[in-house]
Amino acid sequence: MKAVHRLDIECLAPLQLPLVNRFYRQCRYAAKAGRGEQVYVVKAQGSIVAAVRLVPKPQHHRFLRSFCVAPPYRRQGVGTYLLRALAPALASAPCYCFPFARLQAFYAAAGFVVREPQALPDFIQQPFNRYRLQGRDIIVMLRPAAADDSG
Repeated sequence: MKAVHRLDIECLAPLQLPLVNRFYRQCRYAAKAGRGEQVYVVKAQGSIVAAVRLVPKPQHHRFLRSFCVAPPYRRQGVGTYLLRALAPALASAPCYCFPFARLQAFYAAAGFVVREPQALPDFIQQPFNRYRLQGRDIIVMLRPAAADDSG
């Protein structure tokens, strides 16, 4: 196990997306960041050790995807650290994700709640159904936007 001393969180500029795509490949993770996405990374000693993408969706929703922590850094709180740091960004719009069922408690701790697939908008339900047909043991979770206190 690596000792994690200092972690830095960064939202990558579009020109830096190849760095996160290389990180995903190194972790044998089938993901690729694209234009228009917000990509957040955790760095330890200048190297990316975790990454996640916030992808814009219709109706002012977002989709959290490609959450990956490098194997040597797993089970050390790095993922929790990243998800907590994303709280302000996640509060600005409803955000869906398709975690593996075994990760429900992890996402619930960050404010995500399980949603029934039949009650989803088409832009979420269709990819969810595709992934399930591929045999993935996933669930749908939603983190609602923060309540608007201005009214």
